[in-house]
Amino acid sequence: MQTAMRLVALIIVALIAACGGAASVAVDPTAPLTSAAGTATPAATTAVATGAGWTVTDKSKATVRVHEQLVGVNLPSDAVLTATGAKGSFSLNADGTFSSDSKLTFDLTTLSSDQQNRDNFVKQDTLNTRQFPTATFVPTKVTGLALPLPASGDFTFTLNGTLTIRGKGKQVTFDLKATRNGGDLTATATANPTLKFEDFGMSAPSVPLRVVSVTDEIRLVIDIVATGPAS
Repeated sequence: MQTAMRLVALIIVALIAACGGAASVAVDPTAPLTSAAGTATPAATTAVATGAGWTVTDKSKATVRVHEQLVGVNLPSDAVLTATGAKGSFSLNADGTFSSDSKLTFDLTTLSSDQQNRDNFVKQDTLNTRQFPTATFVPTKVTGLALPLPASGDFTFTLNGTLTIRGKGKQVTFDLKATRNGGDLTATATANPTLKFEDFGMSAPSVPLRVVSVTDEIRLVIDIVATGPAS
């Protein structure tokens, strides 16, 4: 568009010169275009302003709860498994979207509960951590959050993004409760609705002689601890 307008300007100047106009008039084809008021017109307008980045610390963790019925136990109970080894960073734009390089990962080989046999089975058979050692979350947008984010306070909002486990991604929604104190940010993200094993191409764990059944429902909570700009 700009190239075409400059070409038009050059043609006009040439016509003026040909008709005996001021031959000293010159146009610099590399100069920025100007409006009628004489101010430079930018080549493009940035739709959103990218905020300063936040770095996820290793204090972050992901906790999974599934309902299971064990052999020899009268009542069902929750199996609680926690993954650590968090890495990543994110930057929130002025329109509630995230920069394209925003990403969080968790090391699934660190997954642990109160039973090592369960941990080994889930990691080796259900998650196949030898081939897929990490879970990845790519945030895309927040809603219900006033921006820019105040330097301190408590916030409740919704977060959308893509969660990838065992090589399969799914669009997920989290309910977030966050607290910012200057350059320190903590948040608890609860998946809502809950997830299913089949969402990621997995089957609910089944261990003969040990586990009677496991409900196909994954209740996922991510505790995020991040550091960033003080204001």
